[in-house]
Amino acid sequence: MKFNTVIEGMTEELYIGDSLRLRQILLNILSNALKFTPEGGRIQFTIRQMSRGDKDAWLRFTVSDTGIGMSKVFQKHLFESFEQENPNISIKYGGTGLGLAICKNLVTLMGGSINVHSIEGVGSEFCVDVKLGLTEESYRRKNLDLLKFRDLKTLIVDDDIVTCEHASLIMSDLGVQAEYVTSGALAVLEIEKGIREMNPYDIVLVDLKMLDMDGIQTTKAIRRLVGAETLVVVMTAYEWKELEADARHAGVDFFITKPLFRSELVDLFEKINDFSEAVYEPEAAKGEVQFAGERILLVEDNELNLEVAASLLEMKGLTIESACNGLQALEKFCSTPVGYYDAVLMDIRMPVMDGLEAARNIRLFDKSDAQTIPIIAMTANAFDEDVEKSHAAGMNAHLAKPIDPEKLFAVLQEFI
Repeated sequence: MKFNTVIEGMTEELYIGDSLRLRQILLNILSNALKFTPEGGRIQFTIRQMSRGDKDAWLRFTVSDTGIGMSKVFQKHLFESFEQENPNISIKYGGTGLGLAICKNLVTLMGGSINVHSIEGVGSEFCVDVKLGLTEESYRRKNLDLLKFRDLKTLIVDDDIVTCEHASLIMSDLGVQAEYVTSGALAVLEIEKGIREMNPYDIVLVDLKMLDMDGIQTTKAIRRLVGAETLVVVMTAYEWKELEADARHAGVDFFITKPLFRSELVDLFEKINDFSEAVYEPEAAKGEVQFAGERILLVEDNELNLEVAASLLEMKGLTIESACNGLQALEKFCSTPVGYYDAVLMDIRMPVMDGLEAARNIRLFDKSDAQTIPIIAMTANAFDEDVEKSHAAGMNAHLAKPIDPEKLFAVLQEFI
């Protein structure tokens, strides 16, 4: 059974109303959804603020499931007095607790409404609309928040559009300038745009679990663009302590738990209001260079050079995979999942396909990290025109052979 909670458009956390009745109503509907949804099904509980006035707000509580559903005839009499459509159902699933007729009465007493939409064999959706009062403190707090945060420019990155819209609404209510995108790749493009227009983002909130580039990969790509200038906050519905070390290493400054609430965002913005004291600093400033298992694709046709370079990199905690020419490197990159490699160290002069052509082909490949993965050239040619050729092919940096280990590690630390 999969259970999901969604919060939409909630600008407040405290409302004034009959919490006991509301709890009874919602527990009854949720209980019925659990009883009448078979194993492997889904239930979603959604809370949405439909509208807000000066003193009150209309909220909609929706419970939807993929259960047994109900016929149209049965739905017409659903709230009159509850009886199961099929007597065998009560034997299999049990009773219905409070009963929907009583739920209907309680909702009416609260000045609200309850409705159902159901398809037999597909599932049901119950909607409860109630009007609840707003607290005076919420308005005092709102005016204070507007003064504190009105100059912040924030980017929200989440592949769930509902989360993006919800976070954007709260931030707008706080006076924060907020934009959103639905993937890590789009986030990189948006941040590049902000840099070009001399209007960079102050804060990026990025979801941990996304399909194309996850939050850690996106953070690394952001750091390559802006260094420590922009604060990065990871949003997650999961326990994050186990991955904190990797996240901090990637450049994550703060964590915030989903679903997002106004008070948590206020607390977050208060912590990071002074950007000059940002938590993030490059690892190179913290002492001896040491990596945390990042995977490097090492492309070198000379076996001895390959062996020496791999040993140096592995001693610093990096994971190494190798290719003996540009074509093999291209095939490896194209056949692995997004974010599999953290960087490519590419020799320039190689048989079959040289490093420049391989870099150009990687950048052209239809894969979300093709434009963002760091590609670092290694070559005996160190003239300005050679460096320009590397950059023109899409490479991020250029190291002259013989490779200086300190320079190599410094460049890798800058980009991964």
